[in-house]
Amino acid sequence: MKFTDVAIGDAIKVNMKSIAIDSYNLQVQKMPELNERATPIFVEKSIRDTEYTLLYLSDAIRVSSPKLFADYVLWFVDVMKNIPIPIKYLVVNLECISETIKKYFDIREVEIIRSYIKNGLDLIESSDDQKNEASEFDHPLKKYRSEYIRYLLNAERHKANALVQELVRMDYSVQDIYLEIFHESQYEIGRLWQANKITIAEEHYCTASTQLIMGQLYPLIFATPKNDLVFVGACVGGELHELGVRMVSDFMELAGWNTYYLGANMPVKSVVETLIKEKANVFGLSVTMSFHIKEAVDLIKAIKAEPLCAGVKIVVGGYPFIVDDQLWRTIGADGFARNAKEAVEISEKLVEAGGAL
Repeated sequence: MKFTDVAIGDAIKVNMKSIAIDSYNLQVQKMPELNERATPIFVEKSIRDTEYTLLYLSDAIRVSSPKLFADYVLWFVDVMKNIPIPIKYLVVNLECISETIKKYFDIREVEIIRSYIKNGLDLIESSDDQKNEASEFDHPLKKYRSEYIRYLLNAERHKANALVQELVRMDYSVQDIYLEIFHESQYEIGRLWQANKITIAEEHYCTASTQLIMGQLYPLIFATPKNDLVFVGACVGGELHELGVRMVSDFMELAGWNTYYLGANMPVKSVVETLIKEKANVFGLSVTMSFHIKEAVDLIKAIKAEPLCAGVKIVVGGYPFIVDDQLWRTIGADGFARNAKEAVEISEKLVEAGGAL
C-alpha cells in the first residue's frame, strides 16, 4: 500500500459526512427535480447513501485497489435497476462527489480520487445487461442446488437438510456437497439479496439454516485421521459473515488438520494469543465486506509484529480478494484462496515451502 493512498482513504472517512452533505446540495442544484422529493427522510437517506459510497471509495483507495470501487459501482447499478431508480441519479452523484472533493484535498490528492471515480463512471457508461457467463462444468450435484435453494427460500429448512442427508447416502463426498451445494447456494442467495429480490431477513435465515445443516455432517468431518498441522480460522473484528471461514475450517479437518475455529468478530489480541497458544501453522482470515479491509490490515500487521507468530502463514479469502486477486499481496498476507478447496491446497504449499507463494 502507498502511504499517500492510506492517508487519502483515512481523510475521506474523517470528512465523510461533510463531503456527503456538500455533494447532495450540489446534486440538488444540478437536478432541481429532486426538490419535489426532498422530504426529511429522503434527504437523510440520500446523504447516507452518499456516505456509503464514500466509505467504499475510501477503502478502495486505502488499499490502492480501483477494482474494489468499480465492483461497488456495478453493484449499485444493479440495485438501482431493481428498485428501480434512474442510473442518472448515481452518475450525477459521483460527478458531484468528484467536484466537491476539491474543497477538502490538494491537487494531487484530487487527481487520485477522481481517477477512481472516473473509472466507476466509465463502467456505468459502458455497462449493459450482458453478463459474463463463465462456462460452468456441470457437476452432478448442480441439479440439486436449485432444489436446496428453493427449500431455504420457502423456510423449509428440514426439507433442505433431508436433501443433504440423501446426497450423503448417495455417496457424494462432503467436500462436493460443501462446494456445490452450500458454497454455490450462498453465492446465489447473496446475489438475490443484492438484486433486492429477497430481504436481509431471508438472507440471514438461509445462512443460519446452512450452518445448522453443515453441523449435521460433523460426525463425518471429525472422524478423519489427524496429522500434526494446526489451522486457526476467524473473521476480522466487526465482520459477521462467518460461513466462508467455517467451511474452510471443515475442509481443513477433512484434510487431516487440527482446526481451531474462532468465528466472527474476534479482537486482534485474542487472535494473536490463540495463534501462539495453539501453535498454529496457518491462520485463515475471512473478509466479506470491503470496508473491513482496514481491520484485516491491522490484524495482519499485529500477527507479523509478534515474534512468537513468526512461523504462522496467513491465508485470506472472501469477496474483496476475488474482485482484486492481487489484494492479498497488498495487505501483507502469504496467500489467497477462492474457496475452501483452494484454502487446503494453498495452506499445504505454504507449510511445505516455508514461505509466501
